[in-house]
Amino acid sequence: MTFGLVDIIIALLVWAAVALLVYTVFGVRLKPEAPVNRRVAMALGIERQGTIFDMAVIGQALLVALLIAKRFPFGRERIRRDLEASGNPNGYTVEEYLALCVAASVVMLVVGFMLAPVSGMLALVMSIVLPAFGFYAPLVSLKAQADKRTRSIARTLPYTLDLIGLMMEAGATFTEAIQTLIHDDPHDDLNQELKLVQGEIDFGTTRAVALQNMAERVPLESLRSVIGAINQSEALGTPLSSIMKNQALTLRNLRSVAAEEAAAKASLRILMPSMLILIAVILVIFSPLVLALIRNQGSMLG
Repeated sequence: MTFGLVDIIIALLVWAAVALLVYTVFGVRLKPEAPVNRRVAMALGIERQGTIFDMAVIGQALLVALLIAKRFPFGRERIRRDLEASGNPNGYTVEEYLALCVAASVVMLVVGFMLAPVSGMLALVMSIVLPAFGFYAPLVSLKAQADKRTRSIARTLPYTLDLIGLMMEAGATFTEAIQTLIHDDPHDDLNQELKLVQGEIDFGTTRAVALQNMAERVPLESLRSVIGAINQSEALGTPLSSIMKNQALTLRNLRSVAAEEAAAKASLRILMPSMLILIAVILVIFSPLVLALIRNQGSMLG
């Protein structure tokens, strides 16, 4: 088998293209500027685990996916809300998380071609289903993390309000009470949000605006009502400690009502399985008797 001059030139061009691609991805050291939320977290002293884009080789390889994500028009607002609600401990931007989704989709596409035959309907289905799964799996995981953190904040909110109210009755200011809570348990989800509030206040933001920003980050209706009551008490001059205790009591009452509603719904849901179990028990007990009666009648007629 001989190779002509054209074949050699084509092979050289292919190798040159591959070498240029490898050099572009891994040879040029492009380090994107840290996003705003990451710089603010570093200024506040908040611990950050680091993103996959901070890794040398993988971060360079994902730059192409990042360029694609910057032009991706869908789902940005939802990802932003979920990142904020999840706490975003790594400090991902919306574009970076979209780049992870694009990269996961490409990886699943390659896996699909490796597992499925080269041709046929199965390859076509795998080339569509697996990339879609790879793209939406990080989004579903982010949504689950956001919902889990929101539930955690909802559970601890009444107790936190009680503690703030007690400390303010003892003579502490609102800022001092928040600082005490943060120092006592810095890893609590609600205390992390309060630390961001305190950081914004230290940077010159008013307390009302900082609390409103927290209400926008955490999609929790009870938290929004509490922050609205705090801002209203500040405007009217009402003692904040009494507002905290009243809001904590209101949240506990709402939680009791929600528990009663859940118990009532559970009793209705368990009614049908209970009826089916009762019917099954009756059939098991009385089926031998019915069969015996049928056999006796058959023998008498015979």
